[in-house]
Amino acid sequence: MMLQAAKAANISRAPKYNLLVCFDAFETLYAPKEPVHKTYGQFARDNGLQHASDHVVAVYLHDRITTAAKEYPNYGKHIQGMNPEAWWMKVIKNIFVDVEPSLRDAAHKAQLDDLGRRLFHHFSTRDAYKTASNMPKLLQSLKHHSKSNSSKMDNPSSSIGHVVLGVISNSDDRVGGILSSLGLDVSPLRFQRESKQDTHFESVRPVDGKSYDVDFTVMSYDVEESKPHKLMWQAGEMLARRAVVHELGKFDESVPWLKLYVGDDIKKDIESAWGCGWNAVLLKEFITENPRDERLESLDEEEMLAKPVTEVLAGHSPRMFTVNRLETLVDWIVKRGLEVSAGSDGSANHSEERFKLVKSME
Repeated sequence: MMLQAAKAANISRAPKYNLLVCFDAFETLYAPKEPVHKTYGQFARDNGLQHASDHVVAVYLHDRITTAAKEYPNYGKHIQGMNPEAWWMKVIKNIFVDVEPSLRDAAHKAQLDDLGRRLFHHFSTRDAYKTASNMPKLLQSLKHHSKSNSSKMDNPSSSIGHVVLGVISNSDDRVGGILSSLGLDVSPLRFQRESKQDTHFESVRPVDGKSYDVDFTVMSYDVEESKPHKLMWQAGEMLARRAVVHELGKFDESVPWLKLYVGDDIKKDIESAWGCGWNAVLLKEFITENPRDERLESLDEEEMLAKPVTEVLAGHSPRMFTVNRLETLVDWIVKRGLEVSAGSDGSANHSEERFKLVKSME
């Protein structure tokens, strides 16, 4: 009888933490299959522009993107008649007019428009990208582990209860579509406001009660700011709140949150997230240079991987890490977070703001 009572008490005990994990998109979850200038060059030559060598395209590509960003900020969002597709088509046209000045002639407009549309749509789908090794299945295993793995169902006192996955990216509005084309079920929940003066946001409503692979997307195009601005992280926390309500029907304010961001840029991603109270991981799967920063701790070390997730992430201060592969990170969270009972967590004060999700923009 006492044993049954003990089991009942254990089953009814609330999870110790919820976990919010957000990712950068470009060169974190996915990256171009080949250098962008080579793809531009090949498409151009296939379209009859024989002078468009990869080397020549590379000379103009970065400059024309930079110029367009200054002339038409935020992918032309507030320019009448312009959207991300029109913005990129203008960039592409300016690149190849520089490559072949004769293309300025109106007779070549249809040819350039066709090239622009083809490149834009190519980079809007899986055709253009490779993913971090086994990325779609890894994210799905992280998000849905509690529903698909009997060990979690047998262990309701797991150190981590509900998991929310999001994407926070400096990009135009195509991230959700790209991730969908790569095989992920992406929620339509996204942060959308019309101007920097807006203090609220609107979004397409997700299906209530549904568990998506990716719960929300935050794109700089929608937020009207870009990383490292703090509003990008606040937008992620606000959407995480809404995602929980849509999936579970309510939001429990009493459960503290662990927040983890995964990106490839030390300044815009790692330092920025860390400065906003998130733990942060520099994923080196697509990085060719090895940044040196004594604050970065390695998650590839056996000693670190043996520690419970809550012990590492719930200490007195947020931390910054590096990891070579996404698979290593997800495996650690699953095995040392979702499949272990609550234990030592560094005795942090869970009333601190970094263990809460913001309700509004500041």
